[in-house]
Amino acid sequence: MATAASNGGASFEALVDGGLDAAAVHALADRIAALHAMADPATPAQIASFRAALTSVARLPQQSAELARHADKLEVRAGMGRMRRLAGESVDVLFDLALPLMELLRSGRKAEANMLANRYLDVAPQGASGWAMLPFYISLRASLAGDEGFAAAALADAPPRMVVIGGLSGTGKSTLARLIGARLGRLPGARVLRSDVLRKRLAGVGPETRLPPRHYTLRNDAETYEALFESAYEHLSCGSSVILDAVFMSRSERDVVEALAARLRVPFSGIWLDAPERDRIARVNERLNDASDATAEVVREQSRRSVGELAHWHRIRVNRPIELIVAAARGFLERDLR
Repeated sequence: MATAASNGGASFEALVDGGLDAAAVHALADRIAALHAMADPATPAQIASFRAALTSVARLPQQSAELARHADKLEVRAGMGRMRRLAGESVDVLFDLALPLMELLRSGRKAEANMLANRYLDVAPQGASGWAMLPFYISLRASLAGDEGFAAAALADAPPRMVVIGGLSGTGKSTLARLIGARLGRLPGARVLRSDVLRKRLAGVGPETRLPPRHYTLRNDAETYEALFESAYEHLSCGSSVILDAVFMSRSERDVVEALAARLRVPFSGIWLDAPERDRIARVNERLNDASDATAEVVREQSRRSVGELAHWHRIRVNRPIELIVAAARGFLERDLR
């Protein structure tokens, strides 16, 4: 089967070779999403042909089981127009995305694959069931590439877990989420759910569109966290691991997320990032094209408020090298599973 997703030309080749940063990975995901949006929807006959092609490729027992598990989801995705005419063939857009993801994963660039997948779903939402289908599609892509070993590994069992990264604005929550996302759950890793992105989605705008103050009221905050919790519940219920990236300044917000993990009986890890106010102000002032609208004044206002007790949460000082922060986070995550 052909693919359109890797038609980023030199950009995709550079990504596989390890030459791109987070901004460039996001730009590539945006180009793929735009390409998919412009493609013609598949006809019923073309959708049936795609389904038949999946059946012929799914030769491993694990793949056959996954195909049966996702049968209903394929029907729903077809009805929602997520089967498109791409590179001369009609395929699910996520099956198209799975090729560059598979190539990145096979080349050892797991963090970039996780980042690419998360950004794509941030700008082209596919729902929790869509994320849950990615391991299956990545496995089929590996089979088509003749790598049955990787095809089987892509479907290895990895029980879902919830990781929450909280902290005041400018502590580097999103950076840490990107660096540990690939290490959690089935390939391509954890779905990173960022409150800043969800707030923009609720407002009907793109992740980097700045919102006016009227979108930062207590009511908007409550709606954003409600959407965050709902999305986390759906992803975990589909068997996917999640990382929630939000301030979580309120004790009630932290209580709700812990209760959610307990309700679903999944391991919970809460990580709280600490940094001096001057460092947080410097970080938000340096941001460009970011989903966060936090300003220096927002940072100062947060500093005047108490976050209360952080029971059961691991605290990490972030005014030190990023490799030490990641190592500390990994240590906490491993300890929580013992």
